[in-house]
Amino acid sequence: MSQEDLEVLTNTDVEEEEVQEEDECIQIVKKPVKKKIYQKKEPVEGAEPKPKKERTEAQKKAWERCLANRQKNREDRKKVQDDDAKLLAEYKKQLAKKSETKVVKKAVGIKKKAIMRDEDLDEISEDETPIEVVKQKIAQRRKPPVKKQLPPPEPVYEMPTIRWV
Repeated sequence: MSQEDLEVLTNTDVEEEEVQEEDECIQIVKKPVKKKIYQKKEPVEGAEPKPKKERTEAQKKAWERCLANRQKNREDRKKVQDDDAKLLAEYKKQLAKKSETKVVKKAVGIKKKAIMRDEDLDEISEDETPIEVVKQKIAQRRKPPVKKQLPPPEPVYEMPTIRWV
């Protein structure tokens, strides 16, 4: 190789390797490669920019059709969104009405139970019955219903395995 070839090789962006002492493990350290930054060319003063190419009539008509289709698609999407919004509002109204009726039914049931308890307590207080009897009646009302016990499951028999020795 000639001296010029060596200079060309050393001037290019080649990654170099460094070898450390033999006692330490060998590590390859790569130098970062500097990338070229391209700058935008500035227009020369006095020179006019290149005029744009004129569109043909077919291109102009195609662009108008494109704009018309875009507008139509926008209107279609807007229409679908409006319909969805109306359906959602109607659904929310129905859901609120349904939950309101459930709450009212539950409140009426609770009120009826409270009235019945008050009437029972009034009857008991008028009769001068002992406290133990009152406690028993209250315990009977609060007692959860007895659950039915299921019959025990039938035993599952497994097939014996045969081993040949």
